[in-house]
Amino acid sequence: MLEHTNLVNLTYESLREQAALLDLSHDAIFARDMNGVIKYWNRGAQELYGWMAEEALGKTSHTLLKTAAPAPLEQIEAEIVNAGRWEGELMQTKKDGDQVRVASRWSLRRDALGAPVVILETNNEVMERKRAETLLAEEKRILEMLARGDPLDQMLESLCLLIEELAQDVLAVILLIEDGRLKHGAAPSLPRAYIEAIDGCAIGPAAGSCGTAAYLARPVIVSDIASDPLWADYRDPALAQGLRACWSTPIMSSTGTVIGTFAMYYREPRVPTLHDQGIIEQIRHLAGIAIQHKLMEERLQRSEAYLAAAQKLTHTGSWAADPLLKKLVYCSEEFIRIYGFDPNEGMPSIEALRRRAHPEDRRKLDESFRQKLDESIPRAAREKAEFRDDFRIVLPDGTVKHLEGTIQPFLDAGGAVLEWVGTLVDVTQRKLAEEERERLRQLETDLAHINRVTIMGELTATLAHEINQPITAAISDASACLRWLTRDPPDLTEAKEAAMSIVADGTRAAEIIDRVRSFYKKGSPAPRAPVDVNEIAREMLVLLRNEADRHSIVMRTHLTDVTEVTADRVQLQQVFMNLMLNGIEAMKETGGELTIKSQSADGGQILISVSDVGVGLPAGDAVQLFKAFFTTKPQGLGMGLVISRSIIESHGGRLWAATGNSGQGATFYFTLRATRTQRSSSSPPNGFVR
Repeated sequence: MLEHTNLVNLTYESLREQAALLDLSHDAIFARDMNGVIKYWNRGAQELYGWMAEEALGKTSHTLLKTAAPAPLEQIEAEIVNAGRWEGELMQTKKDGDQVRVASRWSLRRDALGAPVVILETNNEVMERKRAETLLAEEKRILEMLARGDPLDQMLESLCLLIEELAQDVLAVILLIEDGRLKHGAAPSLPRAYIEAIDGCAIGPAAGSCGTAAYLARPVIVSDIASDPLWADYRDPALAQGLRACWSTPIMSSTGTVIGTFAMYYREPRVPTLHDQGIIEQIRHLAGIAIQHKLMEERLQRSEAYLAAAQKLTHTGSWAADPLLKKLVYCSEEFIRIYGFDPNEGMPSIEALRRRAHPEDRRKLDESFRQKLDESIPRAAREKAEFRDDFRIVLPDGTVKHLEGTIQPFLDAGGAVLEWVGTLVDVTQRKLAEEERERLRQLETDLAHINRVTIMGELTATLAHEINQPITAAISDASACLRWLTRDPPDLTEAKEAAMSIVADGTRAAEIIDRVRSFYKKGSPAPRAPVDVNEIAREMLVLLRNEADRHSIVMRTHLTDVTEVTADRVQLQQVFMNLMLNGIEAMKETGGELTIKSQSADGGQILISVSDVGVGLPAGDAVQLFKAFFTTKPQGLGMGLVISRSIIESHGGRLWAATGNSGQGATFYFTLRATRTQRSSSSPPNGFVR
C-alpha cells in the first residue's frame, strides 16, 4: 500500500515539475484523482473559471464546476478507465455564475503498476469560439444586407436578436442620434411603452445610460437603475417595465462622431463580465458599420436628389465619355431629357447624340471634337483648357433647342485624353427671349416712327407756312435782284444784297426741311451725345409757333439754366413735341398759355416741365395716360405718352403728370441726368414766344 502511495505521489510530482510549461498554455488544464479531487490547477484554468489555484485545489471538480455532460459522469469515468481517453463538450459554471461551454479532453495517467491514479483534463471554451464564428457570420450577413440595400432597422434588429442569443437574460436596444436626441433604431424585446417613452429624449450629462453615453462619448455602466443618479429623470418608466440595469456604449463614426448608442438592459442589478464586454465591443463595431453606411448612403441620395433638382431647375445636364471608345460612361437624367431620349432605354450612343445635332451645326461640332483630341496641343494647355460650344439640336418632333456645352478633358500620365467630363445647358428659352426682346425693340422703333409721322401730319399746315415764308422771301429777293441788275447801269451793290438775302432765305428753308426730315425719318437710333435741352425746347417752339398762334395760345419759357445732357437729340425732340402738342390740343377751344420750364434738381438731375391751362387730366388716376392706346384725341393713336415715357426711362430719367399749380390744366414733368450746368448768357430767364 505504501508503495502505491509513493507511486501516486511521484505522478503528482511529475505534474508539478511540468507546471511551468503548462502555465504557458492558454488552455484550462487541471488534474484530479480518481475521486475527482483537484490536485493541479494551471493559470489557464484560473482565467477561464475565475478561481485561483489555492481556491480550487482540494475541491471536487464536478461539484466546483457544476459539470453537465452529454452522458452520465459515471459512464464517462468508466469509459476513460477502459480507453484511457475521452473527448466531448461540457457545460460548466464559472466563479461569477456564468455558464461556459468547453471542448474537453480527458487523459488517464497510470502508476508504474498500471493502476489509474490521475485524470488530466484540458478544456477550451467553445462558447468563445462559437461566439466568434457567430459574429463573423453575422458580420458577413450585415455586409450582404448593406449590399442589397436592406432597410437599416432590419439590420439593427438582427444585431439586437444576435446579442440576446449570445448573452443570457439581456434586452438589447440600438438608438440613433439625430439633432442631439435619441431616436429609436431597434429594440425587439423591450416593451413598446418604454420605447415610446425614451424616443426623442435629449442627450445630456445626466440623461440615463444612453443619453449620457452619447453626450460624454464613452461607455456608461449603470448596475442599478433604482439608485443611480443618472436615471433620476427616467427612472420611473424604466422601473415600471421591470428594468434594473443598463449598460450603454456610444457608436462612433470613422470621424469620431457619436452616431448612436448600443445598450444592454437587465431585469436585475448586475455589472458586465469580461464575456459581456467582448460582446458589447463586437456588436458596437457591427452596428457602427451598418449605421455609418446607411447615413453615407442617405447623404449620397440627398446629394444626388439635390443635384438632379438643381439640374432640372437650371436645365443643366452632366455627362462623361471615353473618347477612345467613343462611348458615354455617365449621363444625368436631365442630360437625357434635354436630348429627348427615353431614360428607360439607358445611355444614348455618341452617334445617336450626333444625329440629333442641327445639320448646320454638325460639321462644326465634329471639327471641334477633333481639335479637342489633338495631341499636338501642349499638355499644360489642354489640362487648363475648358472648351465651350454653342450649337443646336433637332428633336424627332422637329423641336429645335439651343444648347451651350462645356467640356473639360482629363489626361493620363502620357498626356492623352483619358476622359471627357462636361455639362450641357438648354438655353432655348433665353435665346427665344432675346429674339423677342429684339423684336420688341424693333417694334418700339417702328411705333416711335409712326408717332413722329403722325405728328408731322398734324403739323403739315404749320410746316407749310414755315417753309413758305423763306421761299416767298427768296422769290421776292430774286425779283429785286433782277431789277437791280437790269438798270442801266446795273446797281451791283443792291443786287449783291438781294442775292445775299436769297442765300439766307434758302438756307433758312433748307434748315427747316432738314430739321423736319431728321425728325420723321426711320432708321437706327443716333448715338447719344451732349445736347442742350434748352436749345431743343427753343427749336420745338419755333416749329410750333404758328400752330399756337392759330389757337390764340401764348408760349412762355422759363429757362433759368443752360443744361447739357447726354442723349439722342431726335428722341428728345419727339418728347418735347409730344408734350407741347398735348398742351396745345388741351387749349384749342379756349386759348391760354403754354409754359416750358427747365431747372436744376437734386441728385445732379435736371427737371423739365410743360404746363397748360386747358381741360386738365382725365377723371381718375392719371397713370392711365401712360397706358398704350389710351387717348383723349378723336384721331389720336394713344402711343405718344407711352413712347415719350419709354424714351425718358431709357435715358435714366422718369416722366409723370400732375394737375396744374392753379388747379387748372395739367403739367407734365420729366427728369434727365445733367452732365454740365451753367448760367445762361444769351437769353433772358423769362420770355414769351409769339
